[in-house]
Amino acid sequence: MKGISKNLLVDWTIPSPQTKSLKIAKEILLIFSFAFFTAICAKIKIEIGVVPITAQTLAVLLSGALLGSLRGALSQFLYLLLGLFGAPFFARGGGISYLLSPTFGYIVGFVFCAYFVGYLAERGWTKNYFSTFLAFILGNLFVYIPGLFYLASFVGFEKVFQIGFLPFIPGDLFKILLATYLLPTLWKIFRCK
Repeated sequence: MKGISKNLLVDWTIPSPQTKSLKIAKEILLIFSFAFFTAICAKIKIEIGVVPITAQTLAVLLSGALLGSLRGALSQFLYLLLGLFGAPFFARGGGISYLLSPTFGYIVGFVFCAYFVGYLAERGWTKNYFSTFLAFILGNLFVYIPGLFYLASFVGFEKVFQIGFLPFIPGDLFKILLATYLLPTLWKIFRCK
């Protein structure tokens, strides 16, 4: 599968099966696992208004950093689809009506964020602390851009930064720092740089 790289921690730590069917099963399992991990992180939340603070972006960053661009993006696309088909995966439930939720733009951004962070991870960006931090900061922009534009259609452009950006900076910075510490540290533990 495209996107598999020896610059991805998951490819160093989980051996690739010999048969094609087992390789496919491994890929599917990884994609589904991170979709469900994102769903679990959606339930770790603080309700603060129109957009809740959740641990979802931590899962999104890690899905890209660990799985790479294609698998990371597919895991988040699967998360989005399962949520729209009614699985209670989103912070406030699920279902097709979520298309009309002010937070839906952020969920769309998860796919782009995971792809972008995965792209950088495939090029070795998650092996040291500085480049990992930079990859995660830049990746977060791919969540905010569609999220803020979509939210603006509900609250207006004059309020969008106050409602959909500023309250999330401390939490996002904490999640980014946590993931930044985690990835290069795991590379050192597994000694696979």
